[in-house]
Amino acid sequence: MSKVLRIYLDVPPRLDQPVDFVLRDKRAKVLRRGRGELDELKTQARSLELVLPAGMATVTELRLPAVSASRRQAVACSAVEPLCLSPIEQVWVACSAPDPSGMSQLAWTERQPLLALGAQARQAGLPLNAVYPWSEAHAQDRQGKGPSVTVPACSLLMPEMAASGTSRVVRHSLWWTLAAVLSWTLVLQQQAQALRSQTKQLQTQMEQAVRQALPHLPVIVAPLTQASQHRDALLAEKSPASAPFDRLLMSSAIQWPDLQGQVRALHFDDQQLRLTLASDLPAQPLPAESELTWKQGDSARQWEIGLRKEGQSSQQEAQQ
Repeated sequence: MSKVLRIYLDVPPRLDQPVDFVLRDKRAKVLRRGRGELDELKTQARSLELVLPAGMATVTELRLPAVSASRRQAVACSAVEPLCLSPIEQVWVACSAPDPSGMSQLAWTERQPLLALGAQARQAGLPLNAVYPWSEAHAQDRQGKGPSVTVPACSLLMPEMAASGTSRVVRHSLWWTLAAVLSWTLVLQQQAQALRSQTKQLQTQMEQAVRQALPHLPVIVAPLTQASQHRDALLAEKSPASAPFDRLLMSSAIQWPDLQGQVRALHFDDQQLRLTLASDLPAQPLPAESELTWKQGDSARQWEIGLRKEGQSSQQEAQQ
């Protein structure tokens, strides 16, 4: 039966000094306890486990979303990042499978000390199978209480620390990077969708506010601009109902009802109403009795609308 050598590290965590150890079988039954040098103990085991000293790693329990195993690492990193003192790129995060209650154990620590321990383990010649954060259960095992030892579900073993080829390390790193990119892409998509929803809601609220404040307006196509024009008319002691802006807006809304919801910019200057549309919109020909004049601006989405002057011929409208 294969034997596993579990070493309890002290501060600073090194393998070239006397260490407390437990020699166990695959069923976690204790075969031997004591303290000694790794060079003398490595011949008695087939693999190696390390227990980090207290304070080197942080452990918590969280309820993570139900995702596939390939995405669990990325989700765990996203959940732990606000709790880390170091950038997430410098931290290694481990996550266990959820227990029956749905809680997962998360552990994280700095990458560089873990990589240093992995290099020392490779020099000893024993495959490194697990790296466990400190817990009270490990303290009891180290003191020799009980015929067996605890086998935690969460291990901080990095792919670079395992006794495997370089290609496997590269594959694990690529998978981790891909999972992180996919996770952040999903987050950005959700944020963009929420922003679009908030923008639409804000536009609706603005239109409702203008309708309540200016009930005489027949149509609302640009709430802020119409409200500003109405304010300017009041300041100039003009009647909103007879102001050229309102006449142009009312007549345009009647002549081209498809304008509602299509106006992205609106300017009123020199008795001319200049519209910038969201998309190409064909202009219906003006009837002979219309008080409006229309011409196209610099592009198909720019309209210029004015009031026909007295005596002005309808030749321009006929051409249009």
